[in-house]
Amino acid sequence: MIIRPITREDVPQCVDLGYEQFMASRFNYLHYDREKIKTQFLNAVDHPTRRAFVIDHDGELVGIVGVSLEQFEYNYDTFAMDHFYYIKPEHRKGLLAMRLFKIAEDWAKKNRAIEIHFNFAFNDEGQRIAKFMDRLGYVKYNEHYKKLLVI
Repeated sequence: MIIRPITREDVPQCVDLGYEQFMASRFNYLHYDREKIKTQFLNAVDHPTRRAFVIDHDGELVGIVGVSLEQFEYNYDTFAMDHFYYIKPEHRKGLLAMRLFKIAEDWAKKNRAIEIHFNFAFNDEGQRIAKFMDRLGYVKYNEHYKKLLVI
């Protein structure tokens, strides 16, 4: 399995992977707009401040991470943040997940980000993800709250 930057040819498989991630997330009550997601993936191909990396297993994409560079509100320093991160369940064993994080971190460092932020919204996996993030040297830094508004 190789980890490499996304190409235009990868986009249809990435949209499908994104749907799998979406269905496993806490946002699965929303509509998944495939055209919008397709555009987001296309925007990550060779973009200077956005990048997606895929795990390619003999032509089948089994994982993906998408990151972007953002500026802090308080100054002009940049940080990287994820927009999506997903590995098919049957490929989550071993070092593959760590390798995908490392690729994202290396890209962020190369682009002079001073921090990288990952946000996970998966159902019922909080403790497992917390242990994994701790092993990679990440610390929990924020709490998010939401309220559903019906208009």
